[in-house]
Amino acid sequence: MKRTIRMLLCPAVLMLFLIVAAACSSETSSESEEQTDTNNENQQEESEDISEGGTVTVAYDADPPTLDWMSSDSSATTIVSYHIFEQLFTLDEELTVQPMLAEDYEISDDGKVYTISLRSDVTFHDGSIMEAEDVVASLNRWGSISGIGMEVFSRVSEVKEVDESTVQIILDEPYGPLLSTMANIQAAQAVIPAEIAEAAGESPIEDDQLIGTGPFQFESWNRGDHITIKKFDDYVSREETDWGGLTGQKEALVDTVEFYVVSDAQVRIDGIRTGQYDYGIRIPQDLYEQLETDPSLELYPNSPDSWLTLVPDKSEPPFDNVKLRQALNYALDREEIGMATYGHPDFYQVDGAVFFPEQEDLYTTEGTEPYYEHNIEKAKELMEEAGYNGEPLKIIGTNSYDDHYNSGQIELEQLKKAGFNVEIQTYEWATYLENVEDPDNFDLFVTGFPVANDVSSLLWTSPSFPGWWESERMEEINEEWLESSHDPEVREKLLVELNELLYEDVPLLKIVNEVGLEVGSPQLQDYKPWLSMRFWNVGIAE
Repeated sequence: MKRTIRMLLCPAVLMLFLIVAAACSSETSSESEEQTDTNNENQQEESEDISEGGTVTVAYDADPPTLDWMSSDSSATTIVSYHIFEQLFTLDEELTVQPMLAEDYEISDDGKVYTISLRSDVTFHDGSIMEAEDVVASLNRWGSISGIGMEVFSRVSEVKEVDESTVQIILDEPYGPLLSTMANIQAAQAVIPAEIAEAAGESPIEDDQLIGTGPFQFESWNRGDHITIKKFDDYVSREETDWGGLTGQKEALVDTVEFYVVSDAQVRIDGIRTGQYDYGIRIPQDLYEQLETDPSLELYPNSPDSWLTLVPDKSEPPFDNVKLRQALNYALDREEIGMATYGHPDFYQVDGAVFFPEQEDLYTTEGTEPYYEHNIEKAKELMEEAGYNGEPLKIIGTNSYDDHYNSGQIELEQLKKAGFNVEIQTYEWATYLENVEDPDNFDLFVTGFPVANDVSSLLWTSPSFPGWWESERMEEINEEWLESSHDPEVREKLLVELNELLYEDVPLLKIVNEVGLEVGSPQLQDYKPWLSMRFWNVGIAE
């Protein structure tokens, strides 16, 4: 998972597509019980040698804007917050949607009413028991503060408490991706006590309100330096030992986890070598061959991770002109950008598809032909047709992330070679976030997108996303997707049309898929890499 495009404004999702059907809920429950029984013995044997107690120290690259998981889709928020908070539904090891705080659910025949039963005796960090009123208040807050929550709630008629352990979500119209959208792990549908949800409203929750149901609870936050979470002794775990991801059996084996803000990647690496840190994220991929022979490090490649992109502001000249956006596409040499950014061919993929190769139900390269055509002469012809006369253009990016910074520098030079009069300005993370909210501050910006689980979850298709793309055809594709989500032939047609639209209307310039790299200490026990770090079910040797 890495940075979630690093935006605070709109939804981003990290999961594969789940076809929601009413019949699957009871089948899932029975299958999970059988899987739990067969895996329990193996899990117990694996856990016997894992140490308990101690502290895991993590070096990560940016101080989060908040730890309120609902209000921010920044990865700096997400990777800490999902230790503290939990969702009704979330992702397992295979990136499919499973219940977490939900016990079961039913969908009405007309697809408009979701009845969700809750797990019993789940305890919040303040000692109170989670009940339906907490879930209702949390859902309502998520629907008013999270970009993806607001999209969902534009279709919600009512969320109501049926009894202490049951809630209903009543929709105006059927919405097939509801559960997978609720399982989104950025700007997430976290469950918090009702009184906190109601008191906070649309404002980010304060430190003393960081109360969830997760295996760790918030301890302290020294802004700009480190965050400490500690084991929650009264955590009530699920029993599924084979689900993994953000659900299934969880146990905090270490006493504390400390997340230190370490902006320099080399300092993160050296800190693990010397024992100062136990884990480090966002390691430059061009160091892979140097690091793989180092016995003091364990390397964890992550794929799928995200894809790099360059986003034009389509709300005003000059990039309100589609021909000039198309010129950008032909001016860019993706292979050169990928190699210059990541330094090793194993850590990037020149791939024009919206979705990732690992997403078998969503991946197609049909319709992506323009992505592969680097043609400066064609770019110049389109620039002339668009009436571009060398007006100065500004790219903004962040120097807080090496791949963003490095790719931006190469893109700058390639665009200059094609005839664009362009400069680049880079900012530290917080300032970059502020600048990207205002179209007056840029013509293009560098960012990245994580894995999305379906068409309706694509961050950049929203007209409110920076870059401000308004497309009637995109709206039609979204509607057709929601109406035909169970028809494979229709889905395949729409996925091809989405690829074609990306290169016809060019709302953004996809650069390359990234394979991420993280490193850890050999002292970590039973650590299993996933989209990013998780420290339940993990020990640390003394």
